[in-house]
Amino acid sequence: MINKGHHRLFLIAVAVALVATVGIAVWTNRSRLGRIWQRVADPESIQPMAVDVSRSEFPVKGIDVSHHNGDIDFRRVAADSVEFVMIKATEGVNHIDSCMARNYDRATEAGLKVGFYHFFRFDRGGVKQGRHFLAATSGRAVDLPLVIDVEISGNPDVDYYRVIGRLKDMIGYLRRHDRRVMIYCNSQTYDRYIRHNFNDTELWLASESTPKDKGDSRELWQHSHAGHVRGIPTPVDINTFNGNREQFAQWLNSFARSAPAKRPVASSDSASLADSTANILPDSLSTQ
Repeated sequence: MINKGHHRLFLIAVAVALVATVGIAVWTNRSRLGRIWQRVADPESIQPMAVDVSRSEFPVKGIDVSHHNGDIDFRRVAADSVEFVMIKATEGVNHIDSCMARNYDRATEAGLKVGFYHFFRFDRGGVKQGRHFLAATSGRAVDLPLVIDVEISGNPDVDYYRVIGRLKDMIGYLRRHDRRVMIYCNSQTYDRYIRHNFNDTELWLASESTPKDKGDSRELWQHSHAGHVRGIPTPVDINTFNGNREQFAQWLNSFARSAPAKRPVASSDSASLADSTANILPDSLSTQ
């Protein structure tokens, strides 16, 4: 007869071994499991967009870059029909992209229209992020609005009202310092946070739908996450201005305005949970 004490110890040993095996498997495949979870949480952040764009309808081509794109030859970029570039500058309250200064100097020398973007952190105060963004880009003239990159992917789960409040704080801070502001987001983030809350802010949308199909009035449209441009050693995001070349020139000439005209929301837009909460966030919920 098997001793009950030995049997219990055997079962415990088996259980410990199973837990250890599962733990090792999870740790070994943590990057792969993370990518799978990211696909579930935010499919647009993983699936490369490659939308065919009519260059007769959208003739003005641009790109956005960061240190992930490596050592860029912007003269070759400009020769490949690229007219503007958005350069990553900052993230959160203390990070500066390692290639920001180099990319800016080379892009301006190549004659490209240049702008900067900041990756917005849901868990950091909006005023602090705005202050960091301005400090990092001060002294560098730009042709395009300062962009706040708002993405669910890469951000922690933070209370909805805090996210809205912090984003409003950052926009307000930049505008008080006479900066023109644009929001970048994908369709998921637009529907959850931006629609109905920020209709007075210019929009740069990453989407597989054309501006007409979506029913919004975006100024810039990111239609590919996997484009190829001469002078860039990696796949790169491809953008276009939502209009013709004459309208692009008018848009650039209007840059001196402190704030854009209010953008109407299309009547076909469906209601979101933000519809009735656009301006009710008390100051006490917003972390400076």
